[in-house]
Amino acid sequence: MTRPRTGTRTPDIAVTDGSEARTSLPQALIVEPLSSPTYWQKGMALLAALVVTALAFLASRGLRAMTGQVAPMWLSNAVLLAQMIVARREQRRWVLCGGTLGDFTANLLIGRSLHTSVSFTSADMLQVVIAFAFAPRVTTVAEFIRPKALLKFLFGGVLLASVASGMWATLLLEGKIGHLLLPTLAPWFISDGLSLIIITPVAMVFWSGELAGVLRSGNRFKTCALVALVGVVTSCIFGLQISAPLLYWVLPPIVLLAFQAEIAGVLLGLLLCLAIALWFTAHGSGPLWAYPFEGMQHRVFALQLFFVAALGVALPISAIQMQRNRMIGLLRDGEKRFRTLAENATDVVMSMQLDGRLTYVSPRAFEAWGRAPEQLIGVHYADLVDAADRNTLAAMIEQVATGRGEASQISRFPRDGGLRWIETHVRPVIDPLSGTLNGLTAMARDVTEQKAIEQRHADERRELEGLAFRDSLTGLFNRRYFDRELKQRCQQGSHTETYLAVVMIDVDNYKSYNDHFGHQTGDECLRTIARSIAASSAKYTDLVARYGGEEFALILAHAEPDRALAVAEQIREDVEKLRLPHPPSVSGVVTISLGVCAQRSDKCGDGSTVVAAADMALYSAKRLGRNRTCVA
Repeated sequence: MTRPRTGTRTPDIAVTDGSEARTSLPQALIVEPLSSPTYWQKGMALLAALVVTALAFLASRGLRAMTGQVAPMWLSNAVLLAQMIVARREQRRWVLCGGTLGDFTANLLIGRSLHTSVSFTSADMLQVVIAFAFAPRVTTVAEFIRPKALLKFLFGGVLLASVASGMWATLLLEGKIGHLLLPTLAPWFISDGLSLIIITPVAMVFWSGELAGVLRSGNRFKTCALVALVGVVTSCIFGLQISAPLLYWVLPPIVLLAFQAEIAGVLLGLLLCLAIALWFTAHGSGPLWAYPFEGMQHRVFALQLFFVAALGVALPISAIQMQRNRMIGLLRDGEKRFRTLAENATDVVMSMQLDGRLTYVSPRAFEAWGRAPEQLIGVHYADLVDAADRNTLAAMIEQVATGRGEASQISRFPRDGGLRWIETHVRPVIDPLSGTLNGLTAMARDVTEQKAIEQRHADERRELEGLAFRDSLTGLFNRRYFDRELKQRCQQGSHTETYLAVVMIDVDNYKSYNDHFGHQTGDECLRTIARSIAASSAKYTDLVARYGGEEFALILAHAEPDRALAVAEQIREDVEKLRLPHPPSVSGVVTISLGVCAQRSDKCGDGSTVVAAADMALYSAKRLGRNRTCVA
């Protein structure tokens, strides 16, 4: 086994998760085709793997020849592994077959025997298969370098795969694994391990199409300029014969590239830097020749360590930048969506500080308050309302600002010389990280029309109520309302000793009046009597009602029998003083008869007994000659 190689390990790299990485790539790169690949596509995948693996194998041999003693990196395994990672599942076995044929063909082309070629090819493919088993199933480099997936790949795909393939090659070539295993495996492990660490993600850039995406992006000119800057700086540092240790001056342009470009562009820059550094170092130039290394193998090993460090610096920066750009993009999209919703919403959308000072107002504010949104920034929201509602709205905002949930308030806002009813719904804004209250958001809706409708409905309800409980002829309450109110009064006074009086009134000889003058004059007579009764009892009575026909009824609260009789007599006298002509009557004018009943409220029951007693007193007054008052 005579293929000496060198290598090292890579540091941990913190990047975003795979779902985040996919969002920054062209859609064509991340969407799997729905149909299975055809045999033509499978054959092309096999052919591509064969050709690229063979060329990478020969390039690795060229690197070994260029450095004189060692192969700095074994490219073919890493290139084949990258192709298998990004290939579709149905194509992976074809890619592996193509890589196997390419590796075997290249071994034969450099003059190795059949046995040696089979041994090296089987060892290489064993490494690829084991590394693939530990590699994440991804389609982009950003997904490949996720922390958990990368650590799994480093310990299984790099360490285990390189050791296992080296032991297999030793066993096939030497027939046994002896005590010199470690010195024998060291060059193999270093060269193959370093290749898997550095070249695998670089090759994925080409196989996944990310490089083409970078070249098509809007930042392609800046990316190409920064990659060129890395190449120029590397060429100057390694090409000029300067004895000063300037190696680490290669890092600033790489870091700048990591800050400004996507991961694909960063890896392209690193590959260019590595190629230039290897070329000049192999030809006796560059800062590594300023150090007294024992030989080329150690000098190349130092260069490999440097590029692992550069990779460890650049990739985390690029990944963090990608995550930052994604977050900025999400924030911009969120702000755009918020503004679109706010500007097209029928409500006024607002943000305010905890003290109620406005920090954002949507354009709908002009329709609600007649003021441009920019004129409202910094204004206390409560100051916009009518003075009568200001304190109530300010208290509601303070309630929400102290963390007591959300609240709504309908307030009156001055507008165009009038008042507009505005419903404001205020909610707290909680910081998701700290959990603290850091602001308020509010929605304001003009409900003036709704309030007008509600007022109209209330008026209609009152009107209907009036129609249901009012007598249409006299305007007094009707019997239904009288009975309901009497029952309620009795129930309310059931635990008191106060008196409740009922006065029943009947127009004397009303039928003969109606027959003599006609119904219209009769109706007018009833209206006149109703007005007189209401006027006479206004100071004493709680309720006057038309009980039915020519009968009227009164409820007197807190009226003992003597007082109830006095009120009834006053009513009778006032009606008689009207001197309404009534020829069929003995007196010649319209008169009334009254019956009075006064009882203690706790003995009234539901009021029916009081009405019955007053009614009996009324009939007694009529029997005794009319135009008089009787008390039950």
